[in-house]
Amino acid sequence: MSTDRAAFLSIYKQIESDLLSDISNLPGLSDELKRQLIEYYSTCLPYTVPGGKMTRGLTVIKGVEVLKGRALTEEEYKHAAILGWQVEWLQAFFLVADDIMDASITRRGQPCWYQRPNVTQDNAINDALILENMIYQTLRRHFKSHASYVALLELFIDTTFRTEIGQHIDTNGTPYADGKRAPLDLSRFTLDRYRGCVRYKTSYYSFYLSCALALAYCRYDQHSDDGKQLYQKAEEVCMRLGEYFQIQDDVLDAFAPPEVLGKIGTDIEDAKCSWLVCKALELVNDEQKQILVNHYGRHDADGVQKVKELYKELKLEELFHEYEEEQKEKCDELIAGIEPESFRELFTFLLGKIYKRQK
Repeated sequence: MSTDRAAFLSIYKQIESDLLSDISNLPGLSDELKRQLIEYYSTCLPYTVPGGKMTRGLTVIKGVEVLKGRALTEEEYKHAAILGWQVEWLQAFFLVADDIMDASITRRGQPCWYQRPNVTQDNAINDALILENMIYQTLRRHFKSHASYVALLELFIDTTFRTEIGQHIDTNGTPYADGKRAPLDLSRFTLDRYRGCVRYKTSYYSFYLSCALALAYCRYDQHSDDGKQLYQKAEEVCMRLGEYFQIQDDVLDAFAPPEVLGKIGTDIEDAKCSWLVCKALELVNDEQKQILVNHYGRHDADGVQKVKELYKELKLEELFHEYEEEQKEKCDELIAGIEPESFRELFTFLLGKIYKRQK
């Protein structure tokens, strides 16, 4: 049941319907204005929220299932799926904003939301804010009287803050000065900076949040002795999974075909502090480094190709495959140390979703 995408998507339709009803019930607006709003957001929501792999959302259901140790009741499944969809809504909020910041072209095999001619950047910024607000509308609607309501709210508040800190670190790998990018400073691209960025930008919302929501929904208290240990173990595994996932993402951004990846990678043009450039800087000689100085962070197809050729010359894909096997072993070791034993199944599920993924 936890991996049943059709059942999960049916809950999405219910949430979407409720949110559109909220718009139709807004006071003081004419029927015509409400019609325009509903027409717009009836397109925005299905375009930006579902459509990905939905691993984050499905993980919440899987987590509740393994913690309960049995099949979920209809109410439990609905609650877990609603929480899962709020993680997907959070992802949609981040991606709509991130695509604007990165001037991305495609997302999930179609134009980014802000690239649609009837949307533009102006609307998309506001839409990102609305997507975030919808999380709290939905949580209030379904969990206001639930014993874990405050804990659930705090997880979303804390995770959003941490992810936005990670986004700042990412955006300012090359800082701004006088309203434009400062000259490229390769000394800022260190694995220390990279790991801080990954922990905050990716690991908390892509891995830890789903696991922690399952724990909170099942009434595990973060502040009790037993509960605290469970959350800490979950965080430890999720930080490692998040780093592995992001490094995969960086390698795929540079080497995976756009038609497989579902987007056009722009890390080189955007001067991202990626694992590839950090590792390259550890390995290059002076002549090779000059290729990065000349071409990294420039929107020039020939220059981007030269950087990718340097990555191949340095055998960074091969280094990644070695790293991948090391991470799998370390994750397996961490998972083996988790109690109760049934909770291990959740992290095995997550590792299985990302190990050797191609997109």
